[in-house]
Amino acid sequence: MAVLPAAHPAVRRITGLAWSGHVELVPVRPGVVNGESHPGTYVKGPAPILDRDLEHVDVAHVHFGYDYLDPESARDVTEHLSRAGVPMVLTVHDIVYPSHEDSQPHRGNTGTLVGAASQVLTLTEVAARELWVRWGVESMVVPHPRLLDEAEISSAVRASKHLRGDGDTIVGVLLERMGENIEGPELLDLLAPVATGRRGAHLRIVVEAQAWRDACGEDRESGGHHLVAELAAEGGWESVRLIRYEARDLGPVLAEFAALDVCVLPYRFATHSTWLELCRDLGVTPVLPAVGFLREQWFDRCDPDEHSGEVYDPRDPGTLTWAVRTAIDEPRSAPPRVEGADPTKIMAAHEQVYRMAARTRKASRNGA
Repeated sequence: MAVLPAAHPAVRRITGLAWSGHVELVPVRPGVVNGESHPGTYVKGPAPILDRDLEHVDVAHVHFGYDYLDPESARDVTEHLSRAGVPMVLTVHDIVYPSHEDSQPHRGNTGTLVGAASQVLTLTEVAARELWVRWGVESMVVPHPRLLDEAEISSAVRASKHLRGDGDTIVGVLLERMGENIEGPELLDLLAPVATGRRGAHLRIVVEAQAWRDACGEDRESGGHHLVAELAAEGGWESVRLIRYEARDLGPVLAEFAALDVCVLPYRFATHSTWLELCRDLGVTPVLPAVGFLREQWFDRCDPDEHSGEVYDPRDPGTLTWAVRTAIDEPRSAPPRVEGADPTKIMAAHEQVYRMAARTRKASRNGA
């Protein structure tokens, strides 16, 4: 089976490939896409898979990473797989891509891939309904599994105790890759009242390391420190600190994330979020905007009044301050995952889909 993007940590968790001995992963290496080199990234798009022999690939599973493609390139992928007789499974994580102001190219690519897929998967029932309304496709709902196992969770929680003092309140803001959908400095200003009159209030800014280097230069020691100092002075926080993570390896940042009481996801648009699942794993309360299907993903089949998680209206700045304060002052446990999110069931669901798709190819090879 070929997987795009190959060996991405999130993909390995989502498909369960890390645990299965029944599915062979065919690595798809980084390469050149649309004439541009993408060194240091996981494969995104047609060129790398087009340059390899698909004779021994029974199924191709496309997850994400096709966001930058133009419609012609998306068609190249589907046409090449079709010529090779390789059925394609598609997981639609994002109907609206969480890094693009203009949603049309991504939706166009998604429509192309949806139309060519032998099976479409998605993460929530409401997303499945949207796929039906938009493209007339019946999709299989496979919920997002946990990202961390028990040992990783335990290690992160233990290490987090050394990163906070008694009585501390630590608020994190996920700036991620600082794309068009992230409310940046303006949102940080809106959080200033949260620290007012609150002892031991600390702010942590979580940002992807390469995005921060691109914005502030390569010097990790000095880059952006003036911005942090300004935030500390203006917001009344006892400390403000950057938490930089590498997109491929969240391991080193898990303890920092587990030390948060609250994490603000400042999306202006999105569909689902892997960060919500990291919050669930580590017991961090998310403050999430009323966009996409984030609310449905977090509270899936649970009563919001009984569990952590506060929803704010990104069009109304005052609701953000209220949501963060409520999350701090009224702590509750994270909602449990639905039964189908158990890793073994996730893998079983995927394996069933792969076997059905693979039978289609074998039947065509045999002339059936």
